[in-house]
Amino acid sequence: MGRCIMMCAGEFQPMEIDRRPGDWVVAVDGGLKHLDECGIEPDFLLGDFDSLGAEYEETVAKYRAMGEDHFRQFPVVKDDTDTMAAARLGISRGYKEFLIYGALGGRLDHTMANIQVMVWILRNGGRAWLIDRNTRVTVLGPGQFIIPDDFEGTVSLFSLGDCLEDVTICGMKYEVEHAVVCNDYPVGCSNETLPRTLPREERRPALFSIGKGTGLLVLTRGLINKGGAAPFG
Repeated sequence: MGRCIMMCAGEFQPMEIDRRPGDWVVAVDGGLKHLDECGIEPDFLLGDFDSLGAEYEETVAKYRAMGEDHFRQFPVVKDDTDTMAAARLGISRGYKEFLIYGALGGRLDHTMANIQVMVWILRNGGRAWLIDRNTRVTVLGPGQFIIPDDFEGTVSLFSLGDCLEDVTICGMKYEVEHAVVCNDYPVGCSNETLPRTLPREERRPALFSIGKGTGLLVLTRGLINKGGAAPFG
């Protein structure tokens, strides 16, 4: 099955969207504008449409006419954010992997809400990433996560609950075994991948292992204060 790609209405710098055959693209309210900038036509449009201007009235009307397989409108006053509503829809359709654009930066309250959406996706059997040009953010539960081999840059791990227990980090500049990472001390901030000077088959995999708890993993292209690498996309 493909992935659920969600374009939200938050801060967004045009970039290449990682769209593959079989992916399902959802424009979340004002995210329709961002997809328009990228030349991508969504498969589904949803939201309360409080952030779309009059220039998109015709597009909204077109999707509304296509029916519930392509369109859903919510009231402005509701408990779910538009991003949360899109996540529920994606999970209900069986998607397990979510790429969420236009969901970082700008309003801090929206970024925090989107992190909570990722927690909900994880607890419902999926994995989500918030993505911008230089940063990817995901939520980890107990288990092991291997840093992608083509990634070079800064890696940070934070606890979303009281503490992460039995944390092991290896193949990075700073390594620990069976550590505790708590939410009142940012000891997991700004770790670094090792230089890719060795052949791939000789490298020690860069990985995080969590025994208990829920953590926030932040991957930032380039080493902070040491010059940046090419952005994602």
